[in-house]
Parts: sequence; C-alpha cells; structure tokens
Amino acid sequence: MFFIFSKLLSFLIKPTFWILTLMIAGILNNKKRKLFLFFSLLIFLFFSNDFIFNRIVKAWEVPQISVTKFDKQYEAGILLGGFSDYDYIKNKHNFKKEADRLIYTLQLYNQGIIKNIFISGGNGNLFNNNYKESETIKDFLIKNKIDSNDIKIENQSRNTKENAINSAKLLDKKNEYILITSAIHMKRSILCFENEGLKIIPFSVDNSMSYSSNKIEYILLPRSRVLENWEDLIHEIIGYYVYILTL
Repeated sequence: MFFIFSKLLSFLIKPTFWILTLMIAGILNNKKRKLFLFFSLLIFLFFSNDFIFNRIVKAWEVPQISVTKFDKQYEAGILLGGFSDYDYIKNKHNFKKEADRLIYTLQLYNQGIIKNIFISGGNGNLFNNNYKESETIKDFLIKNKIDSNDIKIENQSRNTKENAINSAKLLDKKNEYILITSAIHMKRSILCFENEGLKIIPFSVDNSMSYSSNKIEYILLPRSRVLENWEDLIHEIIGYYVYILTL
C-alpha cells in the first residue's frame, strides 16, 4: 500500500500533470479560460526555470565529497539500484543518467576503499515483470572481471524503504558502510538506512545542478529538461516526508 500510495502521489503532483490539466480546463471552460491558461503559464514558467530549480535543489541535495577523503577501508559499499534496466531481446543493459552510482562504486572498489559491493534493488515498477536489477548488475560486474565473491545482493526491494529494510537483514550492523546513491536521493536514503540501525557514510553522486550563470537567458528563459528535474525532486521530497509519517 505504501508503494502504490507513493507512486500515485508523485504522479499527481507532477508539474506537467497540472500544466496539462489547467490547459484542458481552459479549453473546455469559456468563462474561466483566461484564468486557467494564466495559471498554466505561471506553473510552466516557474517549473521550467533553471535558476530557480538549481537554488532549491542545492538546498535539498546532500553535497558530494571526493574519493580522496576516505582514509580507511570499509567492509562494503551499498549500491542502490534504479540506474539501469535490461533488454532481454538484445541481452544488454540500458544505463540511465543515474549510472554514476555504478561508476563511482567501481572506483571505490578498485581503489580498495570498499572490500565488497552490496547491490540493493529488485524491481521498482508498479507492475512487476520479474526483472531483478541487482541480479543483472551482478552478472554485468562479473563479466567485467569483478570477483564474484566480492559481490553481495538483495533482490526484493521496490523502493528506498525496502532497500533499507532488506539490506539491514543481510548486513552486520557492527560495521560501517559507504552508501552510494544520487545526491538528490541521498537525504531519503540516509533516513531509511539509519532508521534500520545501519552505520552509513553517505557518498553522493550524480549531482542535479547543471551550471550557474548571471546571463539573462539563464535566469529568465524556460528549459524543458528542468520540468523533468523537478519531477525527480518532488518525488524525493514526497518520499522523504511520507516515510517520516510512517515511522
């Protein structure tokens, strides 16, 4: 129920959903057409503005740190899924923009900062098609010369809350672990994993900010990709506070 509620709430609060809804309402309602179209335009201009988004997301994201900041070896790095899917016809991975999670996990492993790679992730789709992300990523790592003995997985999680619950059942809580996920996703991840009693060191990757500029076009002109970035941020904020309410 928690999983379905979170997915539904995230969809209903998407800026694109309200922009489209208000436009349709304006077309169908002659008397209030100007009002509906005005609010539709207002929402579009706000949620497509790079300047506004970057300042808000900067306050939300957990800052990144350099790999050089680590001065000891940790038992494992916890790699959270959600960065890939698998094409069973072509037998190949399709990596998403969050693939930095995997890239930096490999760097931590190859530099000896983590002894093991623990992959947490099953299938986050509303309708399960039996795809298990952690299993396919484990196979990918083995094919790329990572020792299979150094790879551990849990393959039942559908969301961050379940990532933490299922990981806590398999990991020794006496150890410290490096938690690797996107910067925008880290705040919610820390909350979930610490609530399960795990000692974690956050290692944020995949920063959402693009760039900062004083140019007038950066401050005023809308950018379509920012709408998608807002959807990710709203999803994280909702997930964070919904989880707090269910503690």
